[in-house]
Amino acid sequence: MAIKPPDTHGLPLLWWAARHPPADPQTSFSGKTVLITGANVGLGLEAAVKFASLDAARLLLAVRSLSRGEDAKAQICRRANYDASKIHLYELNMSTFASVKDLRDQLSKHEPRIDVAVLNAGVAVPAYNLSPNGYEMTLQVNVLSTALLAILLLPLLHEASQESGGPSHIEFVGSDGHSMVKPNTFISSNKSGILDLVNSEAFFNFQTHYQVTKLLLMYTMEGIVRSYSTKFSSPNVIITTVCPGMCRTNIGRDFSAPMKVINGIFQHLFARSAEQGSRTIVSGATLGADSQGEFWSHDVFFRYYLI
Repeated sequence: MAIKPPDTHGLPLLWWAARHPPADPQTSFSGKTVLITGANVGLGLEAAVKFASLDAARLLLAVRSLSRGEDAKAQICRRANYDASKIHLYELNMSTFASVKDLRDQLSKHEPRIDVAVLNAGVAVPAYNLSPNGYEMTLQVNVLSTALLAILLLPLLHEASQESGGPSHIEFVGSDGHSMVKPNTFISSNKSGILDLVNSEAFFNFQTHYQVTKLLLMYTMEGIVRSYSTKFSSPNVIITTVCPGMCRTNIGRDFSAPMKVINGIFQHLFARSAEQGSRTIVSGATLGADSQGEFWSHDVFFRYYLI
């Protein structure tokens, strides 16, 4: 039985979570096709290993580099004793809308069905820089491209649910850090809207921007759930946000050397392993209709806050 997390946020929750990892899921994914973005490292790779170990019929790895995807494929096969012919690689650069659309087109063309989509790819960048589409990179990857991909995949997963007779799943990989965004964050004389505000260089703050994008991702999930539920009286695609907790991954790979040292110490004290965090991603894909629009973390539906 899972130990209920404390009703708190910030460092107290991180301290608790690092010492109370979620249960390792055992539910079979036999017959299921699972898509994972950002699947060649960290949480995405660990989740792929677990899905393979739980007999997923096919794994679709969406990766920025196909050569690194091949390395991940070999590692998954070795660690999970998985058939390499069941793993298929797709190139995806989340910094551009064109690549997201191309992925959808490739999946529509080559994949008979997709039962689970784990939207895991994300970044935390130390300085303001723009994507090819003109958006701040964290905003582009963590929110805009992720939202677009979810919207484009939704019809494919809806079709899969009708074919299988069971629910399909779209998972946003979020963060409890969204609850740390202060209510006055978006107060500004800028009258052009939140998107333009968050996209501006004046707004960018390395210490808080990642959390801001994860808050916007929560609004994204709520909007997609509301739109989908309005269209279908009995939605067959379960859309959730899952939070693995702070994990030891390479998401800080672009940090400066001093920041990497600080981040390493912080992770040593407050972070789970990537394997432990991936358990939440996999268990989230086993949830039923009561998880629609919910925030799954620490093996419970966790209360979340939208300012």
